Amino acid sequence: MNHKSPAWIYALLWLLAAMYLANGIEMFFFPATWFFRLVPGVPETGAFNAHLVADSGTFFLGVAAGLVFAAIDPRRNAVAVLIAAIASLMHAILHIYSHEAGLLSYQHIVTEIVGIYIPTAILCVLAFLLMRPAGESAPAALRTVEEHRS
Repeated sequence: MNHKSPAWIYALLWLLAAMYLANGIEMFFFPATWFFRLVPGVPETGAFNAHLVADSGTFFLGVAAGLVFAAIDPRRNAVAVLIAAIASLMHAILHIYSHEAGLLSYQHIVTEIVGIYIPTAILCVLAFLLMRPAGESAPAALRTVEEHRS
């Protein structure tokens, strides 16, 4: 039985790795640009703190590094996807809480949906699919063409 992942999993992992890497680089090396110009609504969250933005950038760089390893061999590095999913889920929960507590407005919710919630959902699904035991039958969407022919 071939345990190679379908091409769409590789593609999603590379895309997510690139997104997290780009965000982490911008936050770490150009915190003021990230804070004031890159992401709509960020200045509404409070006063600019370059150290805090750069610290947050290290989170995104770490997740990006894990996703690069996962994109190279998703089955072997599935735990990296799980860790990225957990970290992203915690970030998403913080944003949901911040909205409900009145700390963030819903004015830029589309930015959060695209930049936080959708990537988090994708990572959670990928982690679920990749963390399945090797002998366990995978859902049809995860099976490769070769497995269907055997």
